[in-house]
Amino acid sequence: MLKPYLFVLIVALGFHYLSGGEAVAWKLKGIFYGNGDTIQWDWVPLWFLTHLFALYVFVYCLFSVFGFDKWSRQSRLILLVVFSVTGLLLVDVFWYTPVVVFGHAVELPGLPFSVDIIMISSVYFILGYMLKDKLVNFTPSWSGLILCTGVFLLISVFTEAHTDLNKRVYNSPLYAFVGAVAGIYGVLTLSWVCARFDGLKRMFQWLGKASLFIMIFHVFIGYWVYFLLSENVADESLLFLIAIVSYLMSLLIPLAIKNAVERNALLSLVFFPLKSNRQLRHALRVHRRAKAYAVVQK
Repeated sequence: MLKPYLFVLIVALGFHYLSGGEAVAWKLKGIFYGNGDTIQWDWVPLWFLTHLFALYVFVYCLFSVFGFDKWSRQSRLILLVVFSVTGLLLVDVFWYTPVVVFGHAVELPGLPFSVDIIMISSVYFILGYMLKDKLVNFTPSWSGLILCTGVFLLISVFTEAHTDLNKRVYNSPLYAFVGAVAGIYGVLTLSWVCARFDGLKRMFQWLGKASLFIMIFHVFIGYWVYFLLSENVADESLLFLIAIVSYLMSLLIPLAIKNAVERNALLSLVFFPLKSNRQLRHALRVHRRAKAYAVVQK
């Protein structure tokens, strides 16, 4: 997760510098800080990669050090409630909070890698783990879908529930959580229906396998395609058509990038896990054989 994050943003910073951009050192600090407000430019969605890395580390420690998966269901749920309350109390504590660092007054845009919201995100993450068997074997209940749709609409229309963890917004947390669960049920049901049709199933599998590339590049590509095509255009219907084209390009171009990366051994080292790289695996096999041969010769 951190390899593509650092590679893409440092390359983007290089182009920024070559084009005469300023505050390069400050932007480099923002990249390593790893929050949406410190990344800036058109790459804000990449804050999710740094936070997801921190989240994996946090949950790994919880499971491996404290044996969370061996706890009783009741104990696990109690801890998740504690996490939820703690996360709610901390959600905006570090959000542009004035502090003094080495004698200089600065405002923290949250903690590095957004670890100040990890108590909230870990609840959803761990619940996904606890419910994984039900999710894998999911079969929708149509009465449940009607209920969840009604709940989602009621919460959306009649409450102030809103979640934007990048901006440390978590309004009406109970309603927001219930609304999220209802929305997730709706998405699972829609996915189940799509999976019944081979064409739709293959299309979404195709997009899903490229989700990393879509997440990284879609805002940058969508913005610039729209900006270039809409220049000096005032007609609203034409602007709407340009918006659709920009959206499609923000999906299709990342797919092309993924295809190019898969064909390039060096780029695949950056964007994919090392163990999945064919060239690296081949080199390791050759090394092991040479080492074994040397041992036999001795």
